[in-house]
Amino acid sequence: MEQIVVFIDNSNIFKGFRKYTIKADYEKLKNIITQGRKLNGIFLYEGVIYPMSPEKKKWYKDLSNKSGYVIKASFDKISFNDAIEKKIDIKIAIDIVSLAYENAYDTAVLVSGDGDFVPVVKKVKKLNKKVELWAFRYSLANTLKGEVEQENIYYLDDILSKIKM
Repeated sequence: MEQIVVFIDNSNIFKGFRKYTIKADYEKLKNIITQGRKLNGIFLYEGVIYPMSPEKKKWYKDLSNKSGYVIKASFDKISFNDAIEKKIDIKIAIDIVSLAYENAYDTAVLVSGDGDFVPVVKKVKKLNKKVELWAFRYSLANTLKGEVEQENIYYLDDILSKIKM
């Protein structure tokens, strides 16, 4: 059975959910992505403005306890900015490559359209791992799209009705 680890760049996809004015059910998203494969981990990366709202704390707790998500938040005391975005990208990159070396998965599932991940995708493929992308059509960088086989690219736009709360 194919083993996967899912890496969600929440800052990246949340903008898409906002653009399409939907609230996404992350349990449904996880189930659609997993589709009968063995899930060895699901990580959600996000920049968070400190102090965190009670709603955000509850959402993280529910994702963790009920759905098995590992939350990897970067905190900023002032406001969300590009430096936090880069910190998140770096955390994701390190985890994808580290877990490839640890043989934790056959396929890395990257939920992001960010072109900054091109070197990561190239490295993981050199380690004989597959990469699957899930992103919004409007935000999937062509450079990233060019690194992944067409059959391993999925569009969140196509599943919005299935993951709506």
